[in-house]
Amino acid sequence: MNMRKTFSQKTRHGSISVAISAAVVCAVILVNVLVSALCSSKLFFIDLTTEPLYTLEEDTEFLLDKTLKEVDAKRDPKDPVQVDIIFCADPDLLCGSDQMRAVYYTALQIEKAFPKNVKVSTRDVLENPSSVDMYRTNAYTAIYPSYVIVASGTEFRVYTADAFYMYSTTNQTTPSIYSGERTFVKGIMAVTRVDAPICALTTNHGEPFATEEGRAEYSEFLRVIESAGYDVQTLDLAKEEIPENCRLIITFDPKKDFDVGVEGSPEIDKLNAFLNKSYAFMIFADADTPWMKNLEGYMEEWGVTFDRYNQKGNAYKVLDKTSALASEDGVNILAQYETEGVGGALTKDMREYSAPPKVVFGNALSISYSDIFEKQYVLADAEAGTGAYTYGASERNGRYRNIYDLFRTTDNAYAEVYNKGEQVKDDAGNALYVNDAPFKLMTLTEHVRVVSEGVGYTNATNYSYLCAVGSVDFASNESLASGAFGNADVLLGVLRTVGKEVVPVGLDFKVLYKSSIDAKYNSQKSAVVQTVILTATPAVAVSLVGSIVLIKRKYRK
Repeated sequence: MNMRKTFSQKTRHGSISVAISAAVVCAVILVNVLVSALCSSKLFFIDLTTEPLYTLEEDTEFLLDKTLKEVDAKRDPKDPVQVDIIFCADPDLLCGSDQMRAVYYTALQIEKAFPKNVKVSTRDVLENPSSVDMYRTNAYTAIYPSYVIVASGTEFRVYTADAFYMYSTTNQTTPSIYSGERTFVKGIMAVTRVDAPICALTTNHGEPFATEEGRAEYSEFLRVIESAGYDVQTLDLAKEEIPENCRLIITFDPKKDFDVGVEGSPEIDKLNAFLNKSYAFMIFADADTPWMKNLEGYMEEWGVTFDRYNQKGNAYKVLDKTSALASEDGVNILAQYETEGVGGALTKDMREYSAPPKVVFGNALSISYSDIFEKQYVLADAEAGTGAYTYGASERNGRYRNIYDLFRTTDNAYAEVYNKGEQVKDDAGNALYVNDAPFKLMTLTEHVRVVSEGVGYTNATNYSYLCAVGSVDFASNESLASGAFGNADVLLGVLRTVGKEVVPVGLDFKVLYKSSIDAKYNSQKSAVVQTVILTATPAVAVSLVGSIVLIKRKYRK
């Protein structure tokens, strides 16, 4: 009888112990999940990184606070500006990535500091690629899980993971500087600005935009510029000053040259001063564009030469009967994509599409590198998967400019020679041709400026751009509005590439920890000690309390 009672008591006590243990385990799991959720949503953690990566700088908060308040001051108080920071992968993947973790936590810190204006969210673009369709530069743009989108209203910027880091000149694979806060501030300032950057269309050289009829004739061109985020304005460069917020000047189908003053060309001087501020200029010309001594002379300093008969005659008219809309005349050329270098990078998304869109250049002239630019040869790299290509380069008095091809003809193209509108013929009365294919149809020149920023020993690169398009018909309503051609996508991509934004200054970069034994080694060691202390303290406290309880029970009377 006593044995049964004892067994029953043991069973009962054992059941209670199991229940208590299960309850404790469940409680621990629940508390762990709750604390993890709070740490993720409310950022309840201590930043023990050496840099520190997960702590927002005071200057960052100041610039964002100033920017958001300025924007909100011009809005309805009940409708503050909203900024979405969208990551294209699940939080677990972001936190598990050494490169993306810091970026994700920086965004969360910004959201915590400005909850009224900033919202951070994640989307799985592999499972649901259509969730980010509205943020594609064009129909062919790919958005990968490592991308970060900063958006507000219809404005957005898409950044790759590398945009949040900087690399040394000797190591282009391992980042040495974290510039995430600067990138986020730049993006938020760009998408929330009250005044969009201005694209100025020159009008005093016979361009079509001075009249209502001309604007209607190229209405699709104006629409694409606006879609790229610009406020389109006209500009009489001879009489007016360039607007302060102007980031891009376009000269489209000019009929006469830039002006000539007693001591040079005031218009060229204005344009040169503008491009010295790291902005951009585009020119659209064709085989009927007259020779412009001043403008073309200035463009040669940027590597661009319009090929002409006897240098001063009409431009060569490029024909390609093997790749044109109508093979009989070869006038509307279906251009070939440049696949490497800067030109290849600009059209990469379009070229990787299952059926790359056709890009048409009508009544085209050919473009050559100017004599002051030396042709550079880049060899193929099988390991990196890149092919060989050429580009032009010029270095004068510390000024570095490189010119790259974007589109060209096939090797079967040729050019007819014209002089003052008349086709040039040889002594036998045969039309004179130029067989020097492939001909360049569109080029992009970069002016590279390296400046010291941040901590003083970090170099940042700024660019000015000059884009030359050898076809006015490239931007016609028929070419841009047609779903059969990729002209609109190319133009939009170029406009977004050369578009310059306000760059925040005064924000220090964060030098990433190096695994060498120096002053930073001791700092890293200190962080490890703090981590061990924070981890061990709860265990030691529980052990101490348990020991006290056991001792009291043992000696309890």
